[in-house]
Amino acid sequence: QKSNTAMKEKMKPTIEQMDEYRQLCKNASSNEDLRRIDAFENEYDVFTQVYEENGRFGVRSACGEVLVPALFDDVAYTFADRYNWPIPVVNNGKIIFVAPDGKGTLFSEFEYDMVTFVDGYYILEKGDKKGLATGSGRVVIPTEMDELAMPFNELVWFRKGDKYGFAMVESNIFTDVIYDGYEILDDEYLEVELDGVKGYIDDNGHFTTDEDEKYFGIWCNI
Repeated sequence: QKSNTAMKEKMKPTIEQMDEYRQLCKNASSNEDLRRIDAFENEYDVFTQVYEENGRFGVRSACGEVLVPALFDDVAYTFADRYNWPIPVVNNGKIIFVAPDGKGTLFSEFEYDMVTFVDGYYILEKGDKKGLATGSGRVVIPTEMDELAMPFNELVWFRKGDKYGFAMVESNIFTDVIYDGYEILDDEYLEVELDGVKGYIDDNGHFTTDEDEKYFGIWCNI
């Protein structure tokens, strides 16, 4: 006998419902919008699904639309179908991004050895080098870094050799990889060191020693 507390099986949405859900996610601007999104996700299965045909794999939407035809060796990730994001698939041992257009159109010519999807971002790996892409597939940090951290409140740091660079990803502000070190001050702003001088990064991504001009940081208490 099943427990009364067993999780209710979620329903499959229709194409029309999925279209409305995607638009709501894209344009959400209020707490009421977020409440409607949560309510829909509690009621319906919104995750993409892997399917197989003749030993090849593709991806369907939660309502059964073919997003990626079954042309590939494997599918790297499935996720909530909120946006029109490219989908990472595996072909010939490499991960490539494919547009969710139902045709298998390559999103870019780049191939990766490993892709890790976390909180709306992809860490990209080629050999021992790392880069970063947004969920939309836009590569914002090339796969040339020796070390890279996932964005936290959009701040990310990356290292090439013994030098560091920084980005406020959603604000589309990036620095060169020129800094000798860094520290988060009071769990808020970033202090960097350049040629033995300590300072900050302003809202143009430039080094400054003026404390009033500091911009890069996580701006919250951890």
